[in-house]
Amino acid sequence: MSNYRCNCGGLILPNFEAYQVGDEVNFMIQKRKSIGNGKISVNQTAHTGKITQIDGDDITVKAHVRTYELSRFEITPKDAPGPIEYFRIGQCRCELDQEQKPCAE
Repeated sequence: MSNYRCNCGGLILPNFEAYQVGDEVNFMIQKRKSIGNGKISVNQTAHTGKITQIDGDDITVKAHVRTYELSRFEITPKDAPGPIEYFRIGQCRCELDQEQKPCAE
């Protein structure tokens, strides 16, 4: 995971265009269920699988006995942080931090 950490403490996004058939990837599956009174129960589970087909931005991933149709932006390489880590830690902000520094005169 060190390849995905930047100097500013955030996480560097993977190269979403570099996926190939046979790559092992991480992804999340989210299930929603109504529990009454307008409330919804959300359950997220992390999975690891292998890419079996790529059709543009649609990627087929086989995990254990199930096959999932996912967007290329819903998966991360196996050695990269999962989607929850990106939400928890945040993306790399080094470039934004550099842009916001006042120029020395």
